[in-house]
Amino acid sequence: MPSWRDELNEAVKTKAEREAEEQERHRKRVEEALATAEAAMKLGSEALRYTADKLKEKEQPATLEETGDVLRLLLHELSLRFELLRENAVIKVTFGDGKPREFDFAKDRHISPADVEEYIGRRSLELVRAAQKTTPW
Repeated sequence: MPSWRDELNEAVKTKAEREAEEQERHRKRVEEALATAEAAMKLGSEALRYTADKLKEKEQPATLEETGDVLRLLLHELSLRFELLRENAVIKVTFGDGKPREFDFAKDRHISPADVEEYIGRRSLELVRAAQKTTPW
């Protein structure tokens, strides 16, 4: 239990001091969350590679573009984009031109890498089904 001195020290802090402390706490949360986000990125990229390999086995024009922390699977006119934003430990998944789904590992500590892999796998499945609908093989 904090003493009255501790509470007084907290009460007299300036706005700038409070903001600096909050920024430092956020930086530490992001730093800790980045390890989980990187593990999720690894699993998600494996899911995209698996999808691309399966499509190539069926002689489909699947292309997997990889640039740093961004992967993009293209099939016909459809795309699935997967990226890691390291500065705030967020993974974004964008299907086509839709709004990206964000996984914020610094804010939501209950998200596991397996959750992201499952989401990527499901979006990959949607991509394949949509492509097969427009251009059957």
